[in-house]
Amino acid sequence: MDGFLRVDNANLPSSPTNSFLADEVASICPLITPSPPTNDLIHPLPELESNFSIGLELANKLHKVKGDGASDEDKVESASSSSSALAESQLLNHRNIYHVHDDKDEEKEEREDLGKSQTLQLTFRNPPDNYFFMSWNWPLIRKISTWIFLSGLVAMVALVIAMISTLPKTCNPPTFWYQGNLLYEIFPASFYGGKKNMEGDFKGIALKADYLTYLGVRGVRLNSIFNNPNYPDDFDNVTSLIDIAPVLGNLSEFNIMVKLLKAKNISVILDLPLYPYIKRLIHKPPKSRKNETFSGSTIEFLRKERSEDLDVIEDAILHWITNGVEGFYLKGLEKLQDDPNLVESIQRWKQILGEDRVLIVNNNFISSMKAPQLNFILNNVDLVDIKLDLSDGANSVNKQIRSIQNGTLFSKASMPWIQWSLADVYSSRISNSLPYGNGTLGATLLQLMLPGTPSIFYGDEIGLQDISDPNGERQDIKHLHQLTMMPWQNEKLTVIPWIHGDDQVIGRYDQTKLINKTMNVRMKSPSIYMNSIKKEDANKANIEIKYSKDNLLVLQRWYPRRKAYVLVSNLGDKKLSTDLSTLLYSGEIVVGPRTDSKLGSIVFTNVSLWPGESVIAELY
Repeated sequence: MDGFLRVDNANLPSSPTNSFLADEVASICPLITPSPPTNDLIHPLPELESNFSIGLELANKLHKVKGDGASDEDKVESASSSSSALAESQLLNHRNIYHVHDDKDEEKEEREDLGKSQTLQLTFRNPPDNYFFMSWNWPLIRKISTWIFLSGLVAMVALVIAMISTLPKTCNPPTFWYQGNLLYEIFPASFYGGKKNMEGDFKGIALKADYLTYLGVRGVRLNSIFNNPNYPDDFDNVTSLIDIAPVLGNLSEFNIMVKLLKAKNISVILDLPLYPYIKRLIHKPPKSRKNETFSGSTIEFLRKERSEDLDVIEDAILHWITNGVEGFYLKGLEKLQDDPNLVESIQRWKQILGEDRVLIVNNNFISSMKAPQLNFILNNVDLVDIKLDLSDGANSVNKQIRSIQNGTLFSKASMPWIQWSLADVYSSRISNSLPYGNGTLGATLLQLMLPGTPSIFYGDEIGLQDISDPNGERQDIKHLHQLTMMPWQNEKLTVIPWIHGDDQVIGRYDQTKLINKTMNVRMKSPSIYMNSIKKEDANKANIEIKYSKDNLLVLQRWYPRRKAYVLVSNLGDKKLSTDLSTLLYSGEIVVGPRTDSKLGSIVFTNVSLWPGESVIAELY
């Protein structure tokens, strides 16, 4: 029996465990640690050798266990159950059991454990009243913190509102004052006489500053104001680029005019007649050679003399800049194209002016120049004056506009802007050059819709005509017939003007209302006033001619992410009607075609215009 029950296994791992688990605390699942843990888990028994025997010794111990009055069978079953549980525990935990305690032994051990002294660790917390911050005035601190937070929030909101209020209203592309704005060309002797003399003067121009402002003028360009023995009849052959013609006033009156116009945000531009002035100097003998006769052998000397004369022009530019002038129109340069010093001189003049002042040249001069001189000149001028010819109808205008768009001035983003003009001091009035009656309003609206800077010759806005001379009595001044004295509404001339023909000169001042309205629309939208769209160092014209047939011209102005505008103009001598619905859908009329026209929606299925009429519509 002893040999049969003996188990010898030295390889099994040993682990302390309790020898007997009571039914009320033992886990019914051998994989789960008993909870609450037994004393064996808290005070495990020391590791012992794994050799033990379960034989007669175990049987004897089971017989000696004292029960609580239970029968022998119950004791045997209890012992058998305990033995089985111990065996299972041994197999699962790989631990060996060497003896079993009875109930009394277990109670004895528990009493011994209770009698043992144990270490007690106590933790004392600091009372809250002892912390230093508990004595602070927390209600006041909360109020102050709340007010600081609210004040900061209000300050941030105010800052955001201030930033929004200072943002630009339109975000239009940046331009100089002479780019896209309206220029107004005046022959001073024919505009208005502030002194009630026969000629106009500086005082008269200053008195009409409100009228210029109403038109939307940004710059006044004065034709030659310089001294001449026969001024104003022979206004081009000047003897000086500094001395003023006495009939116009003196330098002090000129400065007063400049200041009054500047107060209305109107800049002053002067015409400089370079060729007549240089021509006079070339043919004028030097002081040291008054009695000499010049021949062909002196041409080289005169060329050097001309080079020195260009410095005189530089002195004149500096003089007028100091007197408030903000730009110059250089006249007669096409006759100086062979001068070797011309390109260098233009560069020097532009350096004196700077970016904020304008330098204007004529397109005839640009056309006469060749590379590489042309490139240097275009980099140093700001506006190129181009005269739009309306006398040959819509097809001629279409070709001219397309030629400009595909030409040099739209080749690069750095090119100067275009200045569009319909008439000037050397040409007939547009009222006389158009093939129909009074079509000046339609022509002016067309001019104001073109890209670049428009320039109106004084009186064209009211349909002023050339001097009428049916009997040929004024043929001696035929070259001055376009310089008609400006009539003024509700004013009667009390003196005879220096140049006159008929007793009465009629002006349609009701047209100025539509010009004022067109300028307001023009300046609010880059779709109209912009010269082009600059992209990748190249210009792209923001104008497209949609239709040109039978003297009916339709052009559209557009700009990215902005409203588009369209102009329909009848440049013929009869009424025209056509269907444009395949090109345009609908829009809202903003200007025209007549002063008494009612504005409203327009559908382009049937567009009818009388000769000389133009209409501007904003596309939906």
